[in-house]
Amino acid sequence: MKNTSIPKLVFLIPFVVSNIFNYNCNQLEIQKPSLFEFLFLSAAPTSVGVVTSDFSSGGRFKTFEPNSLTTFPTSVPIHSDAVGRYANDKVYVINRLNRDTIQVLNPSFGFFTEQEFSVGQGKNPQDIVVWNDKYFVSLYNADELAIHSRLNGSKIGSISFTHLKETFSTSGTPDQSVESSYMITHGSTLYVLLQRLDRNDVSGYLPPNSPSYMVEIDMDLNQILNVYTLPFRNPSSKIQKINLYGETYLVLSCVGRVGFLSTLDAGIIAFRLSTREFLSERLYAEETAGGDILAFQIKNEEFGYAAVLDANFNKTIQIFRPRTGEKIGTLLSIPGNVGVSLSGILLTSDGKLLVGSTDFRNPGIYVYDTNQGNLPLNPIPISVELTPFDIFQLQNLP
Repeated sequence: MKNTSIPKLVFLIPFVVSNIFNYNCNQLEIQKPSLFEFLFLSAAPTSVGVVTSDFSSGGRFKTFEPNSLTTFPTSVPIHSDAVGRYANDKVYVINRLNRDTIQVLNPSFGFFTEQEFSVGQGKNPQDIVVWNDKYFVSLYNADELAIHSRLNGSKIGSISFTHLKETFSTSGTPDQSVESSYMITHGSTLYVLLQRLDRNDVSGYLPPNSPSYMVEIDMDLNQILNVYTLPFRNPSSKIQKINLYGETYLVLSCVGRVGFLSTLDAGIIAFRLSTREFLSERLYAEETAGGDILAFQIKNEEFGYAAVLDANFNKTIQIFRPRTGEKIGTLLSIPGNVGVSLSGILLTSDGKLLVGSTDFRNPGIYVYDTNQGNLPLNPIPISVELTPFDIFQLQNLP
């Protein structure tokens, strides 16, 4: 799994849901949709991609349509530790540590794997961005941003992050990685998050003993334009590009010290693209949430949803108001002694909030309608074959 200071299995949500599977005696029999449904609806813009895993031998890529609560029989073998991205009308599965590949799926042909290429053994890829004839791949276990050819996946260059490595460690010996993680584009500009964790810390965990960075890169010139120091450390979430107050912002969550080292020292921050500056106030602070904000989705200035883990390992999905930073309420609450994890949260363009439940007895996806007061649409999680790990919409990002 990804080397962060706390495992990805940290959220817990007890749910269970219906799907298109029918159990017949001891055999799982799939009710197949029509050919039209399989070829069209499973790849429709309203559908989402779901990366699932057995957290052992392998995983599956599935498709799910939240408006009809339909799971499609798409089942593409992937790595047990993977995340997904949709760009240029393709699905990109980032197979992380111990497989270290990028797997490209074509929705027009039943999500057939049309390309898979290695990024280097042990490099632990985290994200991919497609630009013209290039792939930009962030690597957790490296001090560079890799550039690969879209034609054949071969490595054609890199952007060095060597000068951005941390220079301090409690052990006295800084490590050799910058922990590159999630990325996002704005025009021809690429933004890359560097966690800069201390792998050699004497605690045995990976605390953020150095400031974290966001690197701005010109994708045409393959050059670093600027390096911004994040106001809080250890960015852990995907970056969401949204319109707030009439302007475009990049929004992300920093967790600082998390898990067994947890302190209330970070939160959700916003980067104003017009001025290239971070807002002075957090959109949602850990002090208000009462724990580490591991993931979030923002609908507008008035409504946001945050997945929060507190120091006692209680898990909640909280509703907050980004405009004021106040907590509005709690959508879900799971005690720390319940062995159910949550992984994956997505707010679709239609206003459906999807939450993945990793309950090994009944794993699946919960759907809430945020246009109807966060109305739960299914009493138990809808199965997606294995345990959901990452959820993303099958739409090209603007």
